[in-house]
Amino acid sequence: MKIKRSELYAHVKSFEGKNSMEGFLSFIDSPVRDLRVIKMPEGRIRLKYIDCEDNIHRIDVGPHEDEVIDFPLDRPC
Repeated sequence: MKIKRSELYAHVKSFEGKNSMEGFLSFIDSPVRDLRVIKMPEGRIRLKYIDCEDNIHRIDVGPHEDEVIDFPLDRPC
């Protein structure tokens, strides 16, 4: 799925402080597991997850980044 880094950042931040994460990954059509959200310096966020082939991925995102990325990384399962 193609998404801007800033849009992914905004999606993650919209769940900050909520007790329920229901729907958090509903916009992704690929299986990911063990997703971790790590706060970084300067307000950035690192998403660390495992794909269906047990590969670990890390994606850093920030509030004003317009680069379009694949999330999760497109790999067939």
